[in-house]
Amino acid sequence: MEILRTSDAMESQILEDTRNKARRLLEAADKECSALKVEWQRTLHEETDRLDAARDARLAALRQELASSLPLEYLRTRLVFIQEAVSGALRDLFEGLSSLELDRIVGQMIRRAGDSFKGTRVAVFFAGMNADAARRIVQESIPGAVVEDVRQLPEEAAASAGKGIILETVDGSRRYRGTLNELTGLLLEEYREELMIALFGKDVQR
Repeated sequence: MEILRTSDAMESQILEDTRNKARRLLEAADKECSALKVEWQRTLHEETDRLDAARDARLAALRQELASSLPLEYLRTRLVFIQEAVSGALRDLFEGLSSLELDRIVGQMIRRAGDSFKGTRVAVFFAGMNADAARRIVQESIPGAVVEDVRQLPEEAAASAGKGIILETVDGSRRYRGTLNELTGLLLEEYREELMIALFGKDVQR
């Protein structure tokens, strides 16, 4: 009987040692798996970042290569398209002006020519407004100028010049265009980049 009890105690001890060993192995495995998971995630993030950077660099190189290889005709066509789009936007804007706004803008343009026409006898040719408004604008914008003639521009000339006033000395020595078409040209010359960005956004420069 003593031998049996000793055998049972040894078996129980062996089972306990086995369970303890298994538990330690599982705990070690869990720690190793956790460490492997952290390392895998770190490696994955690093590899993803590397691939993203490589992709961005490749795309930038392709854009640069494409831009350098674009035919001149394409660039010229693109520039013409942008120019026409900006000009069209300005025309649409000017077409929506009220009579008061048109008079104010034309008056500001005529004032720019004031020094050249002070004390002179002038003829006023107008389009898109009436004769009284054209005369008043010139008289208010150029004090001392003598308005001797006020005429409406012929239809063909008005279409070419746009709404506004063409001012000319009676002797024909000086002439000034205070028209919306002239203003469009000035805006495109002085503020081309700002107008393109306003219409298409900053990507238009690329």
